[in-house]
Amino acid sequence: MTRRQFLCGWALVLSSLVLVPPGRAGVPDESRPWIAVGRQGMVASDSMYASQAGLEILRAGGNAIDAATATSFALAVTRPYSMGLGGGGFMLVRLGQTGEVFVLDYRECAPRAATADMFVKAREKLAQRTGPEGQERTSAPSAPAVPAPSRYGGLAVGVPGHIAGHAAMLERLGTRSFREVLAPAVRLAEQGFAVDEHYCSIARDSLAKMRDQPELRRIGQGLLKRLLFDGKAPAPGDVLRQPELADTLRQLQREGPSAFYRGTIGQTVVEAVQSAGGILTTEDLSTYRPVWRTPLRIRYRERYELLLMPPPSSGGICVAETLNILENWDLAAVRRRDPSLAAHLTVEALKHAFADRARHLGDADFAPVPVAQLTSKAYAKELAGRIRDTAVSPAAAYGSPPDDSGTSHFCVADRWGNVVSCTETINTGFGSLVVAEPAGIVLNNEMDDFTAEPGKPNAFGLSQSDHNAVVPGKRPLSCMTPTIVLRDGRPVLAVGASGGPIIITATLQVILAVVEYGQPLADAIEGPRFHHQWDPNILYYNQFPADGPLVRGLKARGHELSDRRREAVVQALQIEDDTLTGASDPRKGGRPAGY
Repeated sequence: MTRRQFLCGWALVLSSLVLVPPGRAGVPDESRPWIAVGRQGMVASDSMYASQAGLEILRAGGNAIDAATATSFALAVTRPYSMGLGGGGFMLVRLGQTGEVFVLDYRECAPRAATADMFVKAREKLAQRTGPEGQERTSAPSAPAVPAPSRYGGLAVGVPGHIAGHAAMLERLGTRSFREVLAPAVRLAEQGFAVDEHYCSIARDSLAKMRDQPELRRIGQGLLKRLLFDGKAPAPGDVLRQPELADTLRQLQREGPSAFYRGTIGQTVVEAVQSAGGILTTEDLSTYRPVWRTPLRIRYRERYELLLMPPPSSGGICVAETLNILENWDLAAVRRRDPSLAAHLTVEALKHAFADRARHLGDADFAPVPVAQLTSKAYAKELAGRIRDTAVSPAAAYGSPPDDSGTSHFCVADRWGNVVSCTETINTGFGSLVVAEPAGIVLNNEMDDFTAEPGKPNAFGLSQSDHNAVVPGKRPLSCMTPTIVLRDGRPVLAVGASGGPIIITATLQVILAVVEYGQPLADAIEGPRFHHQWDPNILYYNQFPADGPLVRGLKARGHELSDRRREAVVQALQIEDDTLTGASDPRKGGRPAGY
């Protein structure tokens, strides 16, 4: 038996464990392997291996916070194009015994040498060696354009917060050591794992991009060597081993986060960034601190309370504002009568929320953010009054302006009632393409989440204001939307997503499906979703039949529709009585694990 056959067989064993965990309630549904049910603990992530890593810690007596760290570091191994040690994130925790809520912001921040015009100057410098069309001065007239410096290379890298965030959360709420919770990730990195179709698709896209743009190939040499199979497109079942990353994780087990922020791992990261044209320094690393924040809380239809992430996340405010607007209709009754009208109202509410995002939102530690106004019921009622049932509104009604690969979400619940909802990212697929060698760490391109170049949208097409301008130490605006929903004071749903701005619309639609429309979680996760982010003024609907009544109704109301593929990946965990249901979006091939 070959190594590849062995690991593929082991992957099937793991999958069966997810389907039929010991003590599982009910009969497994083999047609939906991305759903699991348990009573004592549950992990829902977009990687089968990562969910099993978290479950291992839960079984050993660790709590949901311990399991969250184990899940996260295993994701860093198995989904290195989505998140990892070179990135950051947001974690939302509700404790079962006390009901206390903790929110930790370990988002990346701008280096100390960063300036508001750094990317404009970088592009001007690049233009000195390019032609009039922004192309490299070469003998070939069709040479590819120079990559955006806010997206690729060292200048795109923000100060990573991932390791500091988990260390802080473990110290405050965890029960296990860094050494114990990192053990599953070490094994995965050293022994290897069988890549799945989602990994292969991202690898193919990345290799094609590098072929089209030689500069990206130069930036991504370490990536090609470590994670892209020496430039050969992998097939599902191929085994990826990361011995260098395993050594890095072992060093973190021995020395703790100081190895990254004040030690040799950090020095390796700084050298890699600076060699790629970046400005990160050892002082940036040594002074980085995660921030404990106060959660946003909104009520929805009296019985429900949502715990949401505050700025620099925009997801919490956008979900709050949208739900507050929709509360002005009996949406379930509208949907039964006319599904296209319910969709229209939801889209119009989202457009108002995204317009406010563009105008007002940024890091509240650096710019004034009118959180109270944007999340107030009175403001939502005013906006609801501008929405017409039969047509879209003129652009001025929403205000004047100022895909999934690089993010991962997971949820954890334990037998003590603790619930974790966590979203982490390196921004776009494989981040900046810079790998810190020999540490094996993929570095983020989070600087593109700032208003990198005034007047130009970021990689996700989002328009943003000066509230989100680059400032040293500032954290860029994010769409990450980790959420916990309470009913009558008890947690019933943890949910979040990956996929840039589609995170917000996808998370919202799953919440509506479960809370407002009473759908089973499996149907809510699997079902089709639409997306609108106000600018561009396009409604993406590719998961719905083009000739179906919902799409026809939206067209009749004047929406400009596109069937271009734009979708997010949602992970969720539902709590009903003494049963935990975990759901990992089949769009990314994840599997939950519970017992």
